[in-house]
This record gives sequence, structure tokens and C-alpha cells, in this order.
Amino acid sequence: MAALNTHLTTTEGLAPEVQTYYDRKMLKDMKPKLVHYQYGQKRPIPRGGGKTINFRKWTPFAAITTPLAEGVVPDGQNLSMTEITATVAQYGGYVAISDLLDMTAIDPVASDAVELMADQGGLSVDTVIRDELHQGTGVQYAGGGDYRFEVGKTDILSTTELRRAVRTLKNNNAKPFLRNGKEYFIAIVSPDTTYDLQSDPLWQDVSKYQDKEAIYTGEIGRIFGVILVETPQARSFSAANLTAASRTLTVAAWNNATQTLTVDEAITESEAAALIGRDLLISDEGETGKPQYLAAILSANAGAAGAASLELAQNQAELGVTPADGDVLYPGEAGRSGAALASTLVFGRNAYGVVDIESGANVKTILKPAGSAGSSDPLDQISTVGWKVEGFAARILQQTWMIRIESGFSD
Repeated sequence: MAALNTHLTTTEGLAPEVQTYYDRKMLKDMKPKLVHYQYGQKRPIPRGGGKTINFRKWTPFAAITTPLAEGVVPDGQNLSMTEITATVAQYGGYVAISDLLDMTAIDPVASDAVELMADQGGLSVDTVIRDELHQGTGVQYAGGGDYRFEVGKTDILSTTELRRAVRTLKNNNAKPFLRNGKEYFIAIVSPDTTYDLQSDPLWQDVSKYQDKEAIYTGEIGRIFGVILVETPQARSFSAANLTAASRTLTVAAWNNATQTLTVDEAITESEAAALIGRDLLISDEGETGKPQYLAAILSANAGAAGAASLELAQNQAELGVTPADGDVLYPGEAGRSGAALASTLVFGRNAYGVVDIESGANVKTILKPAGSAGSSDPLDQISTVGWKVEGFAARILQQTWMIRIESGFSD
């Protein structure tokens, strides 16, 4: 089928009240997916302001330790503000529906399609925010390690890890959120993380709150001054198997001159191509209790078992270990021995900014009835339902007011 004509204005023939209904429904149905969105400093897109939006970051004042002199007016202080700019972008999607759909009324099919589009729109916007927040420089590795590949499966998120993160935020003068006169930091967690954390006896489930209070979307509880908000959209770090047949490979021999590992397993041409540029963990003697060393695969040569090889970017001295026969090679993009890790974001108020979409002016439902595509739809068979965010962006404003905890989790 030829490409559909993508009109930029409201579809002719769609009643204004119907358009309003769908626009409101779109925004309402998007909100449950907007978990990361709800805590950002919100800025509207100024009309006619181009594609750039400015977020504000105020510089806190230092303490004044000099006493005031009687009758002497002290010098005033200047507000210091840093503007952080972001370039907005449009996001959107649509679904085509057969000519059985009549858009001149509130049709159940159209309503269901709008709900599905809203789910996608909310998920898309929240993913954009989440990925921006994971560019943050404040990282805490569970278990006290210095690198992601040192975090093991059993290094789960604990109250101790949360307290460490809160201590860091307080020492960095991060501004807490305020609710019912109490100060809190926010932690966005995954279901895998809360599964482990909820076994802590100090955990307070949201159903056990003493005071009636408005809660956040996804809020499940709190502990040590941290409100926990759960979403399956929380970031995780995982690593693909090294080959289709095996998650790991085994060292057969090491040539330090060529920085080449020969492996016991067979590698196909397509698998070799996929390995180029990947990270690798070398585990001495294959014991997870032994030190593991991170390497990068420069090139890979396909071959039968015992003949396939990997060229590493590091030599023996740079690796810190001499690979030996029997050493196990794990995928290195995640945790220790390739374990999948969960990410928990702990942050204060105004740690990041987002473009405001709650006013509704920035979110549109676009419905095109059958026949609106002209000759691309000669028999008036195809209608479309779509969503569009006219302009959106997210930016970290205060790097030191946000901590990312990377941890293992139980099966």
C-alpha cells in the first residue's frame, strides 16, 4: 500500500467535541506510564521560541560567618543561575484500522486504539527520560565495588545501600521533596529490586501509612526517608550470550604477542561478527570467587572448536592477568560473571528537568477517517489513530543530586 498522507491539521470531518474527548483520553491514559516524568522540573515550550528550551539551575549561597556591624548595611548578594539548554524533538506513532471504524462518534474501536496509543506514547516519553537520567555521573555499585562488572548477583539492593545513597545526596546538599511537612528523597526501582527489599523488616508498605496522603504513581512504600516508586521501565543491565550455543567460552590458549585467545568452542561467521566490539570478562580458573578482568574484543575469527579465536584490545600487562587454559570467558556488559543487574535512581528535587506535557497542548491525538488519504486510499478503507508529542526533551540539571545504584537481584 502506498504511504498514507500525513496531514498536519485536525482531520476534516472530525467533530471538535470528539477531538477534545480523544485528546483528553490520550493524556489521561498516558499518565500511568509517566513514572520518571512526574519528578522532573517542568518547563513549557515557548511558542515561537524555536527548538531549544532552557532549564534553570540555581547556585546555592555559601554560609555567612561574618557578623553584621551595627548600623552598617552589608553588601547584597547576586543570584547566580545557570541555564541548561536542550533541543526538543517530536515523537509519535499510529495504527491503521479498517473501514469498519466510524470516527464521527465515540467509537469503541477508536477508543481502544487511543488507549493503546497512549500506552505507547507514555512509555516512549518515559523511556526518553530514563535514558537521559542514566547518563548521570553519580554511580554506586552494590557491594562496594568500583566497577559494574564487580557487582555480583547476590549484591542486592539493601537498606544499607539506600542509606549510603541518601548520605551522599545529603552531603551534596541535594534538595529533598516535601510532602505533608516531611522531607523525602525519591527512588525509582524495578520489581526485581523491590522483591528483595520488601523482605527487610524496616520496610513500610504504602498500605501501612499512618496518615492519609496523596501518593505518587507507582509508589509502593518508603524506608529511611526514601519513597520507593516501582516501574517495570526501570533500567537494567544485561548481556547477551557469547554464542548461540553457550553463554560463556573457555580459554584454550593465549598468545600475548598477538593478544589472541583461542577458545574451546566453535564460533560461526555470524557469531564472530557479533562479538566484535563487545566486552569480555576473564575469570581465572572459572571460579566466580576468583578475580575477574575486563577486556574488549577487537576482532573475532570463526572456526571449529579449538580453532576459533578472539583478538583483545589489551595485552597481558593491561589485562592484569595471564589467561590460561580452562579460564572461563563471560559476557562483560553487565555484572560479575555476566549477571544481570538492576538500576535504582535515588534523587532530590530539581535534579533533572523535562518539557511539560501535562497541560495537554503538547500532546495530540490524530485521527484520520477513511478517505482522508486521497488516492492512497481509493476505496475509503483505511482509518488511522495516532499520537504525537509536539516537542519533548529531558536533561540532568544537578549531577550530584542523583545517585544510580546498580545491584544484583534474586531469581
